[in-house]
Amino acid sequence: MIKVAVPLFKDRVSPHFGASRKMLLVMIDHGVMQSEATWDLGGESPMEIARRLASLDIQYIICGGIHRTYKDWLIRNGINVVENQRGIAMEVIKKWLSKFDSDGDDHKKASSFIEKERMNGRRN
Repeated sequence: MIKVAVPLFKDRVSPHFGASRKMLLVMIDHGVMQSEATWDLGGESPMEIARRLASLDIQYIICGGIHRTYKDWLIRNGINVVENQRGIAMEVIKKWLSKFDSDGDDHKKASSFIEKERMNGRRN
């Protein structure tokens, strides 16, 4: 099971990590969303939000823009960052989930998706 967090601006992916304390938290098992919840994580700064996500054992964050300092900290603390995403949060997650099969290693497939997104971003 993996845990994914998406910073929200209303029902959309927040344009920048740290601009919103409101998070969509999703549990995924074998490429299928098992549960979802919207939480106000608190925190006055992006670093406090990052620390809170780490304390919740979040494995992936899907976000819009993110400052290099926070991205590096999240990665060093075991959280994979899927950045430069935009749109309605649930649709972005569904797009991400569409890359998964119904069996196999969720983390491996998610990591593969992240790498492909990074490569696509480099081409633009």
